[in-house]
Amino acid sequence: MEEGIKVKLIAWDRDGGFMPKAHEEGVEVHRVGPRCAYRSAGKVISRLPRFWWRALKESQRTDFDIVHAHDLDTLPLGLLISRLRNKPLVYDAHELYYAMIRKDVGAISDLVWVLERALSRRAGEIITVNERMAEVLSKGRTKKAKLVRNSPDTSPLTGADVKKIRAKYGLSGFVISYLGSLEPGRFIEDLSTIFGPKDGVCVALGGNGTLRPIAEKAGRENPAVRFLGTVSTDESLRITFASDLVAAVHNPSNPNYKVGTPIKVLEAMACGRPTVTCEGLDINERVREAGCGFFIGYNRQEFVDVVRKAMTSPGLLAEMGARGKEYYGRELSWNRQKAELLGAYRALLGPN
Repeated sequence: MEEGIKVKLIAWDRDGGFMPKAHEEGVEVHRVGPRCAYRSAGKVISRLPRFWWRALKESQRTDFDIVHAHDLDTLPLGLLISRLRNKPLVYDAHELYYAMIRKDVGAISDLVWVLERALSRRAGEIITVNERMAEVLSKGRTKKAKLVRNSPDTSPLTGADVKKIRAKYGLSGFVISYLGSLEPGRFIEDLSTIFGPKDGVCVALGGNGTLRPIAEKAGRENPAVRFLGTVSTDESLRITFASDLVAAVHNPSNPNYKVGTPIKVLEAMACGRPTVTCEGLDINERVREAGCGFFIGYNRQEFVDVVRKAMTSPGLLAEMGARGKEYYGRELSWNRQKAELLGAYRALLGPN
């Protein structure tokens, strides 16, 4: 509990492989079903109401002051709980949801966007991760969306030792890390196969998603790849700290990727590590301002060329890392984001 705030998280356990109740990083976590495959629109539509019902029942066992709904799949439930309990609602949008699901549901995504706009206008506060999304989500509202970026808290890096972290995870040579969602359009297939044992490169992959089997197979069969599974937020930060280069190679033809703010980029800045991103992503404005990254097309050969350049330019990597860390501390630090989040809560609760 920090700043006098206690958090209870009610989460959808779509995998069915987690403890139903746990305390994680100071948060009381309650997970409810049903199981549901990822990237299956039919199953999501049929099973999401069952999650809502179970989460609603769990909320009735809880005393709280604010409802915090994360992304559109929890927004209808959050509004219902808000109305039933007469408590204010914060809508926390990390994605342009309609854009994220367009490939899976086609034109239905346009109706989803209409729904998100209509429901989000009823939230007491909207928070989101960058200026572009704040602009989009503020349309039709008198109260503008607030910026609360996905900036990591760097305290887990206190006393961190690169050699010990690398030894723990079996990382050696020139380490490239990708820790995040294992979904199409994020260069996962390429990272799994692009380097071999003779290249002097170690690719550290971690996370979950529909392409996890590809990453797992690469970890078993390709000596240049270490698949680390799902790692905690703190461990993700430490592994990033032990990397030489961080991959955030998202396909800009996906409109959700284009406007998104990859946590990996912010973690890299916080750790003083340079990144590789794709031309056409909005996050590149920040990376260019900081001078802390390389920019390529969504292309295997361009990625290989950048890695080869980076491997022979340790001084350049150190300069980029230092610039990114300084920029993070000045513009993006977690302390600044925490103040914005607390400000949103206080605006709903009043001075007391």
